[in-house]
Amino acid sequence: MSVIGRAGAPAFLRPVRPALLAMAPSAAPLLVCAGIALLAGLWGIDRGSMWQDEATTFAVASRPLPDLWRTLGNVDAVHGVHYLLLHPLLSLADGVVPAEVVIRVPSALATAVAAAGVAALGRRLVSAPAGVYAGAVYALSPVVSYYAQEGRSYALVTAAAVLATHLLVRALDEPRRTGRWVWYAVAVAAGCLLNLFAALALLAHAVTLLAGRARPGVMARWTAACAAGLLPVAPVAWVSFGQRGQISWLEPPGWATAGELVTRFAGTGVPLALAAVLAVAALTLRRPEGAPVSLAAVAVPLTILPPAVLLTVSQIEPFYQDRYVLYAVAGQALLTGAGITAAVRRIPAGMWRGLASCGLLALLVVPTLPAHAEVRRAGSRPDDPAAAARLVGAGARPGDAVLFLPSIRRLVAEAYPQSFRQVRDVALRVSGAASGTLAGRELPDERIAAALGPAPRVWVISRSHPRDSDLSSPRDTVKRTLLRDGYNRAWVARVPGYAVRLYVRKGTAQSQPRSSAISAASARVPAPVLPMAADR
Repeated sequence: MSVIGRAGAPAFLRPVRPALLAMAPSAAPLLVCAGIALLAGLWGIDRGSMWQDEATTFAVASRPLPDLWRTLGNVDAVHGVHYLLLHPLLSLADGVVPAEVVIRVPSALATAVAAAGVAALGRRLVSAPAGVYAGAVYALSPVVSYYAQEGRSYALVTAAAVLATHLLVRALDEPRRTGRWVWYAVAVAAGCLLNLFAALALLAHAVTLLAGRARPGVMARWTAACAAGLLPVAPVAWVSFGQRGQISWLEPPGWATAGELVTRFAGTGVPLALAAVLAVAALTLRRPEGAPVSLAAVAVPLTILPPAVLLTVSQIEPFYQDRYVLYAVAGQALLTGAGITAAVRRIPAGMWRGLASCGLLALLVVPTLPAHAEVRRAGSRPDDPAAAARLVGAGARPGDAVLFLPSIRRLVAEAYPQSFRQVRDVALRVSGAASGTLAGRELPDERIAAALGPAPRVWVISRSHPRDSDLSSPRDTVKRTLLRDGYNRAWVARVPGYAVRLYVRKGTAQSQPRSSAISAASARVPAPVLPMAADR
C-alpha cells in the first residue's frame, strides 16, 4: 500500500492530521502575537554598544567554563544561570555574529514566548479576541521592547513568570493531574534561577488562589509545587545573599520612584489614561463559562503585588529596581486587552467592532512610537562603553599605558579588547577570568609606579563626573597622584557615562590626538568631544 493517502499526506500522519488541523486555528493568534514581539525585539537590536551591565554579561559568559564557575563563586551568582545559557551561544557565534547581538537574541526570543503566553492567558480567561489584544499590547509596549534588546536575564524571567501563570491556570482546570503541577514547578524553578525576584510572582499566584476560593487540596498541591520549584534555587539564593554587597549602592525608593515605575510600565499621557480606563472596564467582564478563575484574580495581583512588595521591602533593605519585576507588565497587558473587549462588546460583531478595536490599539501604541525609536538608540542606555573604547583605539600609539578609575571601569576593555591592543594595562596583576572577578585584581599600591615606568602617554577611563567617594580607595589615590606629579592632562572627551582622558609625561610635547581616525571615532559619539579646558 502506498504511504501517500488520497489527500496527498503521508499515511503515517493520518492519525495526527485532525489534531494538527484543530490546533492550527487556535495557535495562529498566539503565533501572530509572538511574531509581533519578535519583530519588535529584532528591530534595531544591534545598537553598536553594550552598556556596562551588558558588558558584564559578555565578559563573564564568554569566559572558559572553569573561570566562569570561579567567578560565580565570588560575584554575580544571581545571574549565573543566564551566563551559563549564553556561554555556548557566544562560543558558537564567535567572529560570526557581533557579541552585542548574540547576548540580546535570547531576550528577543523570550519576549516572543511571553507575548504568546499573555495571549493564551487572555484567551483562556476572557476570549480569543481579548487574548490577541493582550498579546499585542504586551508585544508593543516600549518597556518590553527595551528589555527584549537587553543582554540580561529580565526578558527570560518574564517569559518564565508568564508561563508559570499560564500553567497555574491550566492546573486549576484539572487540579488532580500531577503532571500540570510538575510543569508549574519547572517554570517556577526556571524563573527563580534566572533571577531570585521572580519568586515575588508566587505571592501573586497565592492571591489568585485565595481570590478563586481554591479548595484546601488545591492549595496543598500548589504549595508542594512551589516548594519543589524553589528547592534547586536555594543554593543560588544562599550564595547570592552573601554577595548582596554588589547592590549596596541602591537607596530606599520613594513616592517619586513608584510614580516612575507606573509611567515606565504603563506609559504617560493618553496611553496611561486609556490603559487605566480599559483596566477598569476589564473588571466588569464576567468569567467565561469553564474558566477556572477570573481575569481579575490573575491579572490584578500580577500587576500590583510584585512591585508593591519590592518597593515596601526596599524601605528596610534596598533591593528595588523596576526591571526585577518586569513581568508585572504582563498582568497590565491582560487587563488592557480584556478592557478593549469590554469597550467594544456593545458594537455588533463584524467590521465595525474590528475597526473600534484597532482604533483603541492605535491610541495605545501610536503615541509610544517615539519611545520605541528612543530605546533602539545607544544613548537610551545609561552609558556607552563602545564609544569610550573607540576613542582609545583610534588615538592610541605603541607604548601608551591605560589606567581605569576605579578598576571596575576595566569592563570597557573586557567588552572591547580590540581597542586596547596597543596600550598596556599597567595596574592589572591578574585578569578577571583568571582571578574569578569582574575586573581583575590590580597590583599592590607600591608597585603601580614601577609598572607605569617611563610610559610617554597614559589613557585614563573613568565615569564622566566621578564623585570623590568613587575614587577614594588607596589604589585609586596612588593612580591619581602619579598622574598629577608626572603628567600633564592633554585632552579629554566625554561620551555617555564615561570620560576618556589622555595624559602626557611632563617635559614632552603635548600632542593632541586629532588624527582623522579619532575624529571619525568622535563623530560616532552623541556627546561632544571637549578640549582640556572644559574639564573643570
